[in-house]
Amino acid sequence: TTPVEYVPDGGTIHARYADGVKLVMRPEGWMGLGTCPVRYEGDEGWVETGDSGRVATHPANLAAPREIGPVDQPDPTAHIVEFLECVRSRRAPAGNARVMSQSHIACQAAGVAWQLGRSLRFNPATDEFPDDGEANGLRSRASRHTRRV
Repeated sequence: TTPVEYVPDGGTIHARYADGVKLVMRPEGWMGLGTCPVRYEGDEGWVETGDSGRVATHPANLAAPREIGPVDQPDPTAHIVEFLECVRSRRAPAGNARVMSQSHIACQAAGVAWQLGRSLRFNPATDEFPDDGEANGLRSRASRHTRRV
């Protein structure tokens, strides 16, 4: 699912899910786990990962008894090439479409909170910011298509 609240704090965004889990997005200070790092924080510690497939936890035993090993990930720039190939061939992409869309929506909503410099509530069922026309206006760009008469 997608977070329900976004709180900007300088360059860092703190997002909270309905179950209380926190997602931290910050521009620096990552552990070098890939180009798209993310950290989830809960009552017992945190889990950080990125597109390298590597995972770090604190405390270190948070992942026990699960074994978490690196996942063989392609170069992140290959995502665009794969997407275009899937459009041409009509085959399904390697990534799960629902997971990928929710990940992108979470990032875009965080970007809106950062742009506006204020806390925002978000409704994942409608992908809207309730009662916030200014924030909803930033969810998409104006159409560049003009109708010719």
